[in-house]
Amino acid sequence: MTIDQFKILHSEIMMYFQCIEFDLKRIYSGMSSEDFDDEMDMLEMSNFGNTLRKLKQLDESDGDPWLSEAEYEQLDRIREIRNYWAHQCYLDYVYISNNLERESVFQRIARRLTNEHNQIFNLHHKLQDLYFDWFGEK
Repeated sequence: MTIDQFKILHSEIMMYFQCIEFDLKRIYSGMSSEDFDDEMDMLEMSNFGNTLRKLKQLDESDGDPWLSEAEYEQLDRIREIRNYWAHQCYLDYVYISNNLERESVFQRIARRLTNEHNQIFNLHHKLQDLYFDWFGEK
């Protein structure tokens, strides 16, 4: 993979992370007995982890959660993966002075990006479909 291809995939995966985080906020706001718009406003500055905790707590409050424990664990792993791509991935190779070693590490990270990009893409669409199915929007 070239650096330009990497940058495109990296940009796309970050977009998917943002959409997933937004969809979690929409799902929480839709599940809440409060006003949807007020709940969205309240969550505007909430980070991924905080939003996920609030959603899980609300979802489990009636004893009949819509999302399983395994799904919440997957979403928490997604949060960790997002943190890597947002804060660490470039640092893992950019400062390697040996060109061959830097390229080797870069290609390993690029393979990881490709795999995780595809997983996150699928989750992004699954959450959007879930929101639309539950709350009737399209």
